[in-house]
Amino acid sequence: MTSLLTFSVDGIPCAIPNEYSLFVVQMIALKQPAVPGGMTAGMVNIEGTILPVYSLRRLFGFDDRPPRTSDILIIAHSGTETVALWADETSGVADIPPVDNTNSPLAPAGLRITSDGVVIIQDLPALLAGADPVAVHAILPPATRDTGTETEDFSHVQDVLKKRAQRIARPVRAKKEEMPVEVLKFRLANQEYALTMDHIREVDLTGEITPVPGTPDYISGICAIRGEIISLVDLREFFRIRNKGLTDLNRVIVITDGTITFGILADFITGIGMLPREMLAPVRPGQTTIADKYLLGAVRDLIVLDAAAFLADPQMVINDTRM
Repeated sequence: MTSLLTFSVDGIPCAIPNEYSLFVVQMIALKQPAVPGGMTAGMVNIEGTILPVYSLRRLFGFDDRPPRTSDILIIAHSGTETVALWADETSGVADIPPVDNTNSPLAPAGLRITSDGVVIIQDLPALLAGADPVAVHAILPPATRDTGTETEDFSHVQDVLKKRAQRIARPVRAKKEEMPVEVLKFRLANQEYALTMDHIREVDLTGEITPVPGTPDYISGICAIRGEIISLVDLREFFRIRNKGLTDLNRVIVITDGTITFGILADFITGIGMLPREMLAPVRPGQTTIADKYLLGAVRDLIVLDAAAFLADPQMVINDTRM
């Protein structure tokens, strides 16, 4: 399955793969861009990082309008920079089967239009670098809902947006020339996590699991992955994660350091993406029951786990004498 963040622009349903999107915030007050004009509508301070705001209305060839309190900013990473995408509203996350793109060329600026009229930003760098608003507007499907013509009191809107901006802003961090972190994002018990790719060998469907008597409850058992027998770890049990909700654990994330290999169970994979190191912040108190030694940090609600810490923990591996 492919996981997409869904949103709308002037009544047109849109989506962006989770490999690009990091998180969503309510619209906040914009500061003037360093270079006025173009597709950049302004700048924002998000948790101490200054980000350019790209207006999707401009990129899609619509007329400008002032920000509304109901608008959103999608914080996304294009592969080379972190940006904020200004959209009308979000409708959540949708999961769709993988699309065969072999005979389906991209529309202008890396967009793809589905058969049911959803505009998918398939190539965010192409959209930001080479969008021709006139060409993009010409291929857009019709709006599926009326965006309305209601107006908000300008001074009230500005007051709300300024207060939101103050709450989310932090002292600007010194910019470091660091490579972003490539991660695999997955969902477990209604929470999204990420693991850095450097220790991930592969992802596979959960096959037949054989219980192993005498092992801890967080060891679900063993299974064969490409002919190799590996143990499977249920992080819900290991960290006593409550409010598990509906969960299938139908994916195995195989991690290895070349000597130790085992699988971590997940509900499903939400994407592979790049996380800018400057956006990684300490995990908030109460955000998770996972011990600090297993955490690299968080990007808002996305919790980034340290695969190396799991591999170094002897509790994660079934001893041969117990099998």
